[in-house]
Formats: sequence, structure tokens, C-alpha cells
Amino acid sequence: MSDAAPATDPGEALPPDDRLDSAQRAAVRSPAAALLVVAGPGSGKTHVLTQRIAWRAATESMQPQRAMAVTFTRRAARELRSRLRLADVDDMGPVGTFHSIALAQVRQYDTDHGRAERKILPSRAALSGELSEQLQRSFGPRPPITVATALREIDWAKASDLSVAEYRDGPAPRRLGPAAAEAAAALFGHFERTKSRRRLLDFDDLLSECTRLMRSDEDFAAARRWLHRHFFVDEFQDLNRLQWNLLQEWIGGATAVHDGTADICAVGDADQAIYGWNGADSRYITGFGRHFEGAQIVRLELNYRSHPSLVTAAQAVMEGDGDREAEPWARAAGEPASVEGGRQEQEATGSGGRAQASARPHETGPAPTVTAFDDAAAEAAGIARWVADRHVGRVRWDSFGVLARTNAQLGDIATALDARGIPCRLSGQRSPFLQLPATQQLLERLRVTGDQFSTAVADMRADALDAEPDNRPEPALERVLDLADAYLSEMSRMSGRRSHRSGPTGEGFAAWVSLLSASDRELTADLFDSDRSGARFDLRDGAVTLATFHAAKGLQWHHVVIAGVEDGLVPLRRNDPEERRLFYVAVSRAARTLHFTWARHRSGHAAGGPRSPSPWLAQIAAATAEPPPLSPDDAAARLAAARAVLDSSRER
Repeated sequence: MSDAAPATDPGEALPPDDRLDSAQRAAVRSPAAALLVVAGPGSGKTHVLTQRIAWRAATESMQPQRAMAVTFTRRAARELRSRLRLADVDDMGPVGTFHSIALAQVRQYDTDHGRAERKILPSRAALSGELSEQLQRSFGPRPPITVATALREIDWAKASDLSVAEYRDGPAPRRLGPAAAEAAAALFGHFERTKSRRRLLDFDDLLSECTRLMRSDEDFAAARRWLHRHFFVDEFQDLNRLQWNLLQEWIGGATAVHDGTADICAVGDADQAIYGWNGADSRYITGFGRHFEGAQIVRLELNYRSHPSLVTAAQAVMEGDGDREAEPWARAAGEPASVEGGRQEQEATGSGGRAQASARPHETGPAPTVTAFDDAAAEAAGIARWVADRHVGRVRWDSFGVLARTNAQLGDIATALDARGIPCRLSGQRSPFLQLPATQQLLERLRVTGDQFSTAVADMRADALDAEPDNRPEPALERVLDLADAYLSEMSRMSGRRSHRSGPTGEGFAAWVSLLSASDRELTADLFDSDRSGARFDLRDGAVTLATFHAAKGLQWHHVVIAGVEDGLVPLRRNDPEERRLFYVAVSRAARTLHFTWARHRSGHAAGGPRSPSPWLAQIAAATAEPPPLSPDDAAARLAAARAVLDSSRER
């Protein structure tokens, strides 16, 4: 495996199609109507998902045009479609996100019933200006909640499939306190009424509306279920209640799987469930065997990304969780894979959706290292020096990833890299993105129509989502729309400081995007609040990638630095198991080398007072430490004991 190869190549080091390992082959060829593939980091889940679809099509155990594959990002959908084409699956049914598939179905329903097409709100932030005004009208100039916080609460409530009344009378006071809960619920209600009055749907409305149509119109539901009988769902640990409810309607429930009219293959890992703050619920994956009685569970236990020391480091993070059930299926490389069917005992303990990874055999590499610095500036300079020292020979800049818990930490690191002449995503240069034809198309549309920015984005986003796979807009346009959504989110963030009576504009977008650095291949979707949006980062060739832990999900690099590994940042919140899982995701991004850094002082945190390393570093150090050499006497004693065991077995 050469450093000259792109570090984020998704197929790197995976077995060829005719050399699947035993667990992968079991997953690909399983006859089960309900199959859960528990896939840890680096285990080749996308490869297995592709091969399972291709195998079922080749063996005629399904008609691919009657299949549906659901992903959580457009990028994942594009990758899966591309892999399926390479596997000669050309007539596959829809491959897309929950939202894009639901939109197509809602649009089809409206067309069939002669209804006017409903507009799509590109982002809740598009209404942030008037929401801010409504908040001040109702609660005065100093309301008990900001618009940004209220929008996050609306996100969570919608993902949890809660009505305004259910949210207000249920979790809101517990989450926010009485005063803020009242304000959030009031703004939620105003938001829903505004959409209804303007015949707007936001993206979560697409899911709830599609679910409502499936439940209320028997003919529509029957037609959907006849058309799509075979379901493949990626990142199952990230399902929220809204998505789960829609998936059940599409399938026809567990009864349809049991009687053979539908089947489902889900892929995921409960240890990588990091979106609970946004309504995701890992109980859907850990309870898979309870919901689909007779389900088969296949665990992909070999890590094809990382060498043994790094796999050990990642496992040490999770095994230090005292509330986590011990995994009964742990194995060393080369032992038989765990392949189970029926209602599993571990489902009752809540551990059914977790994978215990082993590194691929015969690979070696250094244990993780740690460096402490006096302050954040020294830390940033040290990281830049660490990267520069390893950029030798054919090692590429894009084989390095620098990860941090929050976006705020990345600015100093970008500055330090730039000072050494190391290319990175945060270059601070004017973006060539403004020169792309797709950007010009959007700005020209705004000038011609005079529409508000949000309306134009909504129209173009709807067109993009509604298009057939072969007629999808050019990737550049999709990236422009991503950037537009990020701009709307920034307008929401600013709405607490001033009102935007006229809404975002094309000129504002042009000014804003010029401040960002984006390559000709990818863009940064959101620099401002990654915990809310899961920001996507530029992966251009020849540049070090800077990312938050959330943004790093699904990516990998040969060489990884994890910065700010201090108590109070890692974990950011104590007694939150999701923080541990998030760190596990970060640690498992590294393929060859992993380096942790922390600072004894950091301004903006604990008033800049003394800080200490994360307690999780001690767990990693203990797990990856080299055992002390044996003395000659100890070695002789162990050899004698082994011989005694052998002699005893021969006598029996």
C-alpha cells in the first residue's frame, strides 16, 4: 500500500471480489429475508453492500429494478451507484437518501392526483429572519432562547417525529427548562403554520408527508410496496424515528418480511452512532433481531484499514466504557467469523449492533504517540512540524488528516500549516468556486427573477432531488447548492444579532462564498457549526485535510493527528456515551500512524486555566504498551509450564 495512492480511496486494501473473507462472503450470500451486517471501521461495508446487491441480481434472487438502496448522504449514494455500475448492475431501482426518495414519491402522488407542486424549503434557516422577529414580538428584546437554538430544537423534534404539542408537553421542559421550552415550542408552532400557509415543505416534512400518504392511501401504499420489495439501508445506526417510521411503511412492517413479500439488508455499527444529538437512535440497530424475528446477524470483524496497534487503540476507547456490555464475539484474526441467526441473546443486552474488529493479519505499525504543549499556539506549530517531518519521498499531503473536536480549534492549526507552506483546506484565498458555471447559473437566476435567495435555492434543490439518476445535475451544481445551504445556516447563526428583513440575497451569497476556500473538486459545506450540520470538507489532491470528529466520519487517512485531546474537550461533555463513540470514530480514521496532542493551557476554555490530558489517553497507552521483556528465569518457567500441558494432553 503506497503513500502515493489517495488516502481516502474507499476500496483500499479490501479483498478482490473473488477473495471475500468468510464473514464478508456470509453477508453477501446470506439467504435471510432480514439481514443485519454489523460493520466496524475499515471492514469494507460499502464493498459488501455492493457485492450483495450484485450477487442477488446475478443469482436472480431479486429483480434489481424492484430494489431500493437508502444512504444518508448524496455522496454515499453517488459512490454506491458508481460501484453498482462497475458491478454490472445497470437496472437498479432508486439509490438515494431518505429525503430524495421521499420527494420523488410525494411528487409522483401530487402529479397522479392533479395537485399543484409543493415548494421545498431548502433550509429552516431560510425563515430565520422572520422567526427572529416573531421571537422578539412574543418574548421581548431579550427572549429566553436564540433562534439558532430554537432551530436545533425543531430539527430534533422533527427527527423524533413529534408534533408541536407532543414536543411542548413532553421533552421540551426537560431539555431546555420551562421558559426556553415555552419559547421554542411557540416558535416551532409559528414555523409550522408559516409553512402550511405558504404550501412549503421542509426536508423532514418530505419524510412525514410520505409516511402519511402511505398510511392514508391504501392504493398508493400498495403500489409503492409492489414496486419496491428489496431494501438495502446503509448507516443503520443513524436512523431516527422519522426515518424508521417511513422505512416501516415502505417495507410493510416486520410482517411483510416474515411472510416473504419483502426483505431487508441493513448495514451499520452501534459503536459509530454519533448523531443522537440530532434525533438518531441506535436502538433501531441494536434491536434489529427483536423487530425482525428470525433475522440473521453477520459481523465483519477484520479491519482492512488500520494495523494492529491502531485497532487496539480504537478498541481501548470503547472497552473503557463501563456501561457497555462486553462483546461475546471478539476474536483474533484468522478465527471463524461470527454468523448468527434467529433472536440473538445479545440483542436482549442491547449489544446486537456492535462489531469487534481485528486487524488484518501480517500488518505491523507503530503504536500511537502523544505530545503535550504549553498552549494552543505551540500545539498548532507542533502539529505543523509533525506533518512536515513526515512529508518525505512519495508521501502526499492529502495522506494527512488533522482532526479536532470543534471547528474553533482548527483555525490556529490552519495558520500554522500555512506558515510552513503546507497546503490545507483553510487557505483563506478567494474561492475559484465563484468562477464555476454552476455558481454563475445560480447568481444569474437570482438576478433575472429577483427572487429571494432561499426561494431560488429551493427550486434548484427540488429539481436536483427530483431528477432521474442519469439526468442528475453536474456535481458542481450540487456543490453550489451545498454551499448555498451553508450560507443559509450562517444567516440563521447571525439572526440573533440582527434581523434580515429582506432575506438572504444573491449578492450576499457571492460576498460570503468569496471568503471561503474551495477547490475545483469539493467544497466546505459549513464552517460554522459542524455539530449541527456535519460539515463536509475539501478533499482536493495535495492538501492536508482539517476536520472535526463528526466531519471525519466515513473518511480515512494514512497519517492522522488528533488535536486537543484534553479533559473538557475530549470528552466535551462528561457522562455522555456518544462522546466516547465520537472519539472512537476519530481514532479509527488512521491507517498507519496516529498522533495525539494536547495543551496545558487553552484560552476560551476554563478561563485558560491548567488543563489535563483526556482520561482516554491513559486507556489507549495501557492497551498499546509493549510488554516488558521476560527475564531468562521467567522464560524458562513459562516454557516448562507449556511442556507440562503438552505432556498431560498426550497422556490423556
